[in-house]
Amino acid sequence: MLNFWDYVQAIVIIGAVILAAYYVTRLVAKTGGGGFRRSTGIKLIASQPLGRDKSVTIVEIGEFDYILGVSAQRVDLLDKLPKSEFSLKKEEPGQAAPGFGASFREELNKRLGRSDKND
Repeated sequence: MLNFWDYVQAIVIIGAVILAAYYVTRLVAKTGGGGFRRSTGIKLIASQPLGRDKSVTIVEIGEFDYILGVSAQRVDLLDKLPKSEFSLKKEEPGQAAPGFGASFREELNKRLGRSDKND
């Protein structure tokens, strides 16, 4: 039959294992997983979701950019482009596209023939 101290000992051991696992995961997160991600040579350029579990992704590998169709079951090569042919326009932080409300207001004013007034 188990006594009170056997239960306390089991709880302390379980707590120590949980604490050790916590500190090991923090250590691995700080070191970046041991350099695994840095040494792959594959760089994700852009990804656009198309639906549930489907997306188009652009990755850079060596001197080429690959456009991939990605789904839950497979990855298909859609196109392969040399780096010199492909470039994405990067949005400046201060030059963000106007929101839906501003775009809608501008289009509505244009169609109604009104001048653009800032409210």
